[in-house]
Amino acid sequence: MRFNFKRLRFLFPNRIWHQIFFVLIFMVVIPLVILGTLLITTSKRTIKTSVLRDYKQIAIHATGEVEQSIEGAKHALEVAASILGILQSDIWRQETTLVELALQYPAYRRVSSVDLNGEELATSELGTIFRDWSNEKVFKEAREGNAYISKVRIGADHIPLLIIATPIISLGKTRGVLIGELNIRGIWDIVDSIKFGETGRAYLIDQEGRVIAHPDKKIVFQNNAVISPKVPSAVLQGKSGAIEQKDENSRMWLVSYAPVEGLNWGLIISQLESEAMSFSKVMQHQSWLLIGLSLLATVLISFILARSIRRPIHHLIDGTNRLAKGDYGFSFRIGQRNEIGKLLFSFNRMARKLEKAQRMERLSFVGRAATAIAHELKNSLVLVKTFVQLLPERHQEEKFIKDFSKIIPRELETWNEMLRGIMEYSRNKDFSKELIDVNQMIENVFSLAELRVKQKDIELNLNMNSDIPRVFGNEEKLKQVVLNLVTNAIDATSTGGSITMATELVPMKDASGYEVELKVIDTGEGMSQEQVSRIFEPFFSTKKNGLGLGLAISQDIVKHHGGVIQVYLNKFETSFVVRLPVSTA
Repeated sequence: MRFNFKRLRFLFPNRIWHQIFFVLIFMVVIPLVILGTLLITTSKRTIKTSVLRDYKQIAIHATGEVEQSIEGAKHALEVAASILGILQSDIWRQETTLVELALQYPAYRRVSSVDLNGEELATSELGTIFRDWSNEKVFKEAREGNAYISKVRIGADHIPLLIIATPIISLGKTRGVLIGELNIRGIWDIVDSIKFGETGRAYLIDQEGRVIAHPDKKIVFQNNAVISPKVPSAVLQGKSGAIEQKDENSRMWLVSYAPVEGLNWGLIISQLESEAMSFSKVMQHQSWLLIGLSLLATVLISFILARSIRRPIHHLIDGTNRLAKGDYGFSFRIGQRNEIGKLLFSFNRMARKLEKAQRMERLSFVGRAATAIAHELKNSLVLVKTFVQLLPERHQEEKFIKDFSKIIPRELETWNEMLRGIMEYSRNKDFSKELIDVNQMIENVFSLAELRVKQKDIELNLNMNSDIPRVFGNEEKLKQVVLNLVTNAIDATSTGGSITMATELVPMKDASGYEVELKVIDTGEGMSQEQVSRIFEPFFSTKKNGLGLGLAISQDIVKHHGGVIQVYLNKFETSFVVRLPVSTA
């Protein structure tokens, strides 16, 4: 199966400035896009990591403020307990101390002095009924001499509370317990102060994962669950960190958390990723815009550079074509000192040398032509001269006049053929061209050659491909080429031999298209390698009486059709092959 390279032309352009343009594009644009993508991805990841780290630091700082707030209230209660230990059983003074404590720390809703049996002796809420604390864990722990902070309780008004108890010690002995109900609404101000953007929020959870501080107080009052149950479980285990999580609406959140030491609480900060990374998106858009402008600039510069290289190359092609047509006086004006300028300078120097070589070749041709003509005409002139000198004396002899009438015209025709061949080789090669049916032309030559091969008892075969397309050229000139090849084959082939004329469509060597192949194959005597190397030289012939211009003229005609003519030898036959490009007209 033959691979069709035409399908890959769009991947491999055949114009050099297209190739340069695409090479520059692939060498600059693709690495630039890859680099830009990596930079944008890396910057996005870095910004996200930085945001999460900052949120984590904010959470740790806020938990410190919460701890200080609780510790401050606890310390105030311990100071009041020390005072009560000094006052001992003076109830009036105890009440005064408790009221002053409540006024100094409004977060304490109720502060009570309790005896060792759990009964209140005095309270900051004057005129209220005393309570029994004997069954409360906070009372029992404090009675044993240990300060204690209870778990968060939700009051009747849905406000979170803490019960703090500390022993009242007098003279080294525990005389009672001081219990304070701490309203932690004061912590709400700390949590509410953490705001950033439209969706950035902070909230505080207790040891059971309940929200006890949140900018949206409905969540606190309704005791709603938090956004993600995974975060509370981690933070309540005393861990801090930062993660990305999706909510039930598949929105991505950036979440940071830190524990409140000593209380088993956790502070959580969250914000929608889309909002947190909005600045990053602006940077991405700006980066892509910059990359796009860079790509556009690269494409334009590559195009201009490729076109600037294309222009002198096209001029060089035009100059080469003019040189091929014999215009050796053409030269370039060199305005550059780079490689292109050096190339144009080399072209000008080559044109001068070719012009000089052409003059030498013409002189050489004249000399060889004169030598060939002199050699061919020498014997013939002697013969003609002899007949002319004897004519006055023997003009009455019938045999002499008969020989004279036969030999003199023949010699004159030989002179005529010789001069016509030289003129054919040296005259202007321009001729008209049209679309030619190659198979029809071969059939015409076949008809002309049939009569002659019958005289020598030579087998003439015709093998043509029916799918041969037309070629663009001069039918008479190409017919002359084929007829010359067939004539030479007949002269070289002995009786009983064979001659084959064939046509075939073959791909070009560079796979850029197709060409028509004409073959003339004979089983004659063949040639030596030296003869093959000189077979297309003017005035070189393997025939005894040949002038040596037939194949030289044929080669010149084929070249002017954009084709080539070659000869191949093997042990049994000689093949002359003419290849002509398929017409694209």
